[in-house]
Amino acid sequence: MYTLLVHHNGGGGVSQYIQTRLNGKTIECFTTTRQFWLVWNNRKKEIYSSIYALMNRLKKLTIKKIELHHLWGFSLGDMKLLLRTLDCPYTVYLHDFFGVCPNVFFINHKQRYCEMEKDSSVCEGCVTETANRPILIKAGGASFTVDKWRNFYYTLYKEAAAIVAPSVSTKEMYLAYFPDIHITVTPHSLSHLKQSVIRKHNQQNHKELRLGFLGNVFLHKGEVVVAQLLDHLEQAPLPLALYSYGDLALTLKQRRKIVERGPYNGDNLEEMLRKDQIDVICIPSVVPETFSFTTHEAMTLGYPVLTFNLGAQAEAVKTMGRGWLVDEISGVALYDQLKKQCLSKEELNSYEE
Repeated sequence: MYTLLVHHNGGGGVSQYIQTRLNGKTIECFTTTRQFWLVWNNRKKEIYSSIYALMNRLKKLTIKKIELHHLWGFSLGDMKLLLRTLDCPYTVYLHDFFGVCPNVFFINHKQRYCEMEKDSSVCEGCVTETANRPILIKAGGASFTVDKWRNFYYTLYKEAAAIVAPSVSTKEMYLAYFPDIHITVTPHSLSHLKQSVIRKHNQQNHKELRLGFLGNVFLHKGEVVVAQLLDHLEQAPLPLALYSYGDLALTLKQRRKIVERGPYNGDNLEEMLRKDQIDVICIPSVVPETFSFTTHEAMTLGYPVLTFNLGAQAEAVKTMGRGWLVDEISGVALYDQLKKQCLSKEELNSYEE
């Protein structure tokens, strides 16, 4: 009796969460360009060249339930066939906004947050302009549209045994598209981190404000606004030192204005931040996150977070009351907030209770 975990094998928060679901009775399932993979907890692997071969194998394994974590790369027709053939309860986990936005992150053709566009004709143009039309074609064929995409996911959600969102904001955003689906909110676990004693800022032996970018910084994660911030700092310097923990976009690496510490994990993050005597963590994502592991990791370790007033990252800051939210999504707005922090660094002490 197995639980099938369907996902995209694409890293990020999905893969991080999948690690918490693995046990001796789970099998991972994902697809590559022309193959379907099954991976057991002992890392045994099986590869199939067609959905029919995959289904024949799964029918012999007694799958008792299915967890749908991500359908990236799957033909939606194949997925419908698979669910019908296995005929067992499935739960959908909302890790991003793929169910309503084929571009996943609500990033439009101008490389900006579209503020959850509802007009499917606008979305059709956006998918074309961003060269993501192949996503729709892969999902349903040459004539597949954003309306058909959303209708498929609506049916998928209505027939699910349960739908799980990791934050209230994610639930509310999905309900804006599908008002009559039922979503349960269950935040992700942060058991890999220990609650930290808040650092004493006035004991740190540096005068400049030390800002750490936590997580990868690419297009939707804030590449453009961080570049704008660097531009503004060149014009009007602040007593500010910048560090990154994760990967940076090449455009940011080339500027050599940010000290790069590279990837981190739950075991070494606290040590890395303490060694650099970081004062504030910045999560520069320009789109709403569904959970934002990085925001929660920072605050769990006792660091105030500077981020935009979007999604789960803003929800976490508001709930824990530890940080600052910026309404305007721009590097200039980040600069203005950081200027306030630099001029009044003692404000950081208010987060030490």
